[in-house]
Amino acid sequence: MADVYTNPEKHVVLSNNVKMPILGLGTSHDGGYSHEAVVYALKNCGYRHIDTAKRYGCERYIAQAVKASGVPREEIFLATKCWPTDYGTTTTKEALLGSCERLAVDYLDMYLMHWPEVSSGVKDRKQLLQETWRALEVLLDEERVRVIGVSNFLERHLEMILEECSVVPHVNQCEFHPFNNPKVLRQFCADRNIQFEVRLYTCLIDKIVFS
Repeated sequence: MADVYTNPEKHVVLSNNVKMPILGLGTSHDGGYSHEAVVYALKNCGYRHIDTAKRYGCERYIAQAVKASGVPREEIFLATKCWPTDYGTTTTKEALLGSCERLAVDYLDMYLMHWPEVSSGVKDRKQLLQETWRALEVLLDEERVRVIGVSNFLERHLEMILEECSVVPHVNQCEFHPFNNPKVLRQFCADRNIQFEVRLYTCLIDKIVFS
């Protein structure tokens, strides 16, 4: 087993006692997808946390990269996201199963609601977000996923979930860097034992380093 799960400096323990590697490799459709880079990160750099989303269109490629790396499935913390057009009681489960099929896995380590915004035709956003969260809770109960959470949610969005939830979100993944430090949101999450997960774009690294 990779030391990322035995070295406390390399993982965080979430509210449900699941260990999540601190350093994750984000994948996206923006800027292209590199099979070689993902394989190298897994095989040579010790990465064990891979983050993606259905929206990015590279779940099938990640399955190929994991297989090529030779790293056992149980060592990889695999996270993907549910796009708002898939929100709903039944469609959320269908979306998760679709992601599992494309990623060639039987379960996900983490599944996130990608955005708090929904389609303009939805009459009651709050109700849809709450229904979708309940679907994630059921998937957690069914052991289809080990960790459930949200992405890009602000305090007002989290409050909608917290009003009706049985399981408090384990994670809130948000943009964070020197130009965007949401201190109030971070404290809101900390007070409720929601892990604030940092998302940093490589284009911002260029800006930070070379400006």
